[in-house]
Amino acid sequence: MNVTQLITAAFILARSRYPELCTIWNRISFQVSALLPNSLLMVSVQRTGDLDMILRAMEDDYSPPTEGTGEAGRPADLFSDHYHLMLSELWVGAVYEVFRLLIERKLTPDSDAIRALAHDLRLLRIPLEKHEIAADRKLSETLRMQRYPPNNNETDSYHYSKNDARRAHIMPSGISSRGSVMWYVIDVKSQKSFWLERRALSERIVAIWGLAAGDTGT
Repeated sequence: MNVTQLITAAFILARSRYPELCTIWNRISFQVSALLPNSLLMVSVQRTGDLDMILRAMEDDYSPPTEGTGEAGRPADLFSDHYHLMLSELWVGAVYEVFRLLIERKLTPDSDAIRALAHDLRLLRIPLEKHEIAADRKLSETLRMQRYPPNNNETDSYHYSKNDARRAHIMPSGISSRGSVMWYVIDVKSQKSFWLERRALSERIVAIWGLAAGDTGT
């Protein structure tokens, strides 16, 4: 098989693993696209659904270390981890843009769940794509940061200033017990830091849009 055939086969296999979720994402795409007719919004949402299913398949392929034995799970594979992270970041950016569009144009009902989800997606998207802390203009003072992963030298401690054109922020990331990529975000508004898991975000989206489309679960 060539590269094109292998990639196509991977997406088809992921769809076959999650037939109910595939149906939900298709219904969601019709529902959301109706808010902006004569556009390609339906295609955008369907693509995020396809990415979600292939990422769930990769997440479910993950085998964590066996509890109590100290034995490793799946063999370390830098390439699979690299592509898993890459696709997860693409999914975050794509979903963020859908929410940004609907909220900015006031096309979606105003609800706490939608606002909270859009906020969490922004906490991820800004560091991933703009390489800075989300809403850093609201910072009242320079932040003292700790580099992760550490270099184990004097560069591990640094200062982050909103006025520095060369400022940058790299979010710590990891793999959850469910095999999903997660990121440690900084929320300037609440002055808190916490982990956000990709799969949990997907489940929140499906809960909001899927239920609105007449479904009750995945």
